Amino acid sequence: MFLVSAYRKTFPQCSQPARRESLKPERVVRDEVKTGLPRAARVTRPALPILLTGVFALVLLAVAGLIVLENYRNALKEGEARALSSAHVVAAHLEWMIEASDQALRRIETEVGDRPIDASPNLAADLSRAVGQLPAGFQYSLLDDAGVIRFSSAGGDVIGNVSDNQSERAYFARLKDGQELTFTRLLDNERAGKPSFTVARRIDRDGIFRGVASITIPNESLDGFWASMGLGPNSTILIIRDDGWLIARRPATTRPIDLSTTAWYPMTRQMPSGFYHSPVSPIDGHARIVAFWKVSGWPLIALAAIAQEEILDQFWRNLFSDTLVMLPLMALLVLGAFWINRLLYRTAVRNEELEQAVERNRFLLREIHHRVKNNLQAVLALVRLQALPVDARDDMTRRIAAMIAVHEQIYQNDQFEQVEVAPYATKLITDIASGYETPVVLDLRLQTLTVDREQALPLGMIINEVVSNSFKYAFIGRQSGKLSVELREDDDNLSLVIRDDGPGIEAFNRTGGMGSKLIANFVKQLGGHFTTHNDGGAVFSLEVPRVRVPQQAA
Repeated sequence: MFLVSAYRKTFPQCSQPARRESLKPERVVRDEVKTGLPRAARVTRPALPILLTGVFALVLLAVAGLIVLENYRNALKEGEARALSSAHVVAAHLEWMIEASDQALRRIETEVGDRPIDASPNLAADLSRAVGQLPAGFQYSLLDDAGVIRFSSAGGDVIGNVSDNQSERAYFARLKDGQELTFTRLLDNERAGKPSFTVARRIDRDGIFRGVASITIPNESLDGFWASMGLGPNSTILIIRDDGWLIARRPATTRPIDLSTTAWYPMTRQMPSGFYHSPVSPIDGHARIVAFWKVSGWPLIALAAIAQEEILDQFWRNLFSDTLVMLPLMALLVLGAFWINRLLYRTAVRNEELEQAVERNRFLLREIHHRVKNNLQAVLALVRLQALPVDARDDMTRRIAAMIAVHEQIYQNDQFEQVEVAPYATKLITDIASGYETPVVLDLRLQTLTVDREQALPLGMIINEVVSNSFKYAFIGRQSGKLSVELREDDDNLSLVIRDDGPGIEAFNRTGGMGSKLIANFVKQLGGHFTTHNDGGAVFSLEVPRVRVPQQAA
């Protein structure tokens, strides 16, 4: 009776479950061992063999609809991906085109320098040499501070004043008011004689406006890479300013278009790229999948729009080919349904028996670990009753408690092959800390990981010994202290670092002590290596292979 009382005082939270289990009727215990589960929780034989025949007809009816739906979705997804990649291609070409045009404009600005902007032959020759060879159809012009076109690569017929055209006057005014670079809308430049847009740059010296250099890019420059993408005859590519105004389109339109009112335009204000299903185009009425991609570094947005009828044409072709494949498969499924039904009926009982066997083994393993834990607790109670030196008795009880914690972690979590280290180590450390009066701040940085059950106990014993040494020697006679424990996984190794802020290793080193021998033997058993040194206190470092290397312990 005295032994039981001491056992309960030592571990009151663990003795109660064992007591309750002992009160179960013997008939119930035998039944649980036999089935692997309590009688109320027995697994019944699955009803799938009976239900399969009934639901198979419904499955056959649903398969055709699922195939059509899946093909339809895949066709739309392919169209979306194709439109988005096409928009990216357009954006990349446009970025190169605008970058080249801007470089030419900068060269014009540099060539003008401090010279007056006029129609002198020398300036015209210098500009032609500075700009070099532009792509076919590109035209460049030079305007003075009054808006008069002083030079144009298109020839003398276009010489005039931008004030003659309202659209040209608007972009000239923006540059004159201080804007550095601007893009005109499609069809703003009537002097070009064909659909085009203009890139214009302000020329100033010492903050004084002197004129404008511009390059006019024909709309037909989009034709080349539109044809190379093979989007289909009813598909289109567009370039818009970030305010929504159209500046280029293939095929070209006959009037300026503001696309800021479309349903997809707000998306361009929030995301760098995306797509939208447009039921009706505001330009030609076609239903398309519209994808956009912002041009890096410029206030422009490239769009590619693929007509939905072209995407669905591919869908119908895929549906036809899938139907040719699925019809014979359906016939085979109907013939195989009867065989599968019979096979499942035979395997259902066998599966139930296997599940019961697994549950029975799990129950027995849980019971074994629970009983081992109870036995270790009994041993712990016996140790506490022995007339041993206090330090030796405390060391022994802590070591037994570390072994108890492993078995408790195993049976409580049903993890019989692996053990979660973090909760196990946390319990060990907090239990040790609760046995001392010194208020120590615990800094536990334990990575969530599992180890083989053969590694768990040696690892726990090492933590137990090192942490106990810190409390016994590093914090003795102090009002406070700090202990940090870090456990992490590095590649194929487990790394454990235990650090205290005590006087250091030499101040309490006990060469040849039981703890030192246990640590060395457990490290050898794990196939790892450890080091100790002083760094503002004692530091213990351990490296252990992630997959345990079998090695006989001394």
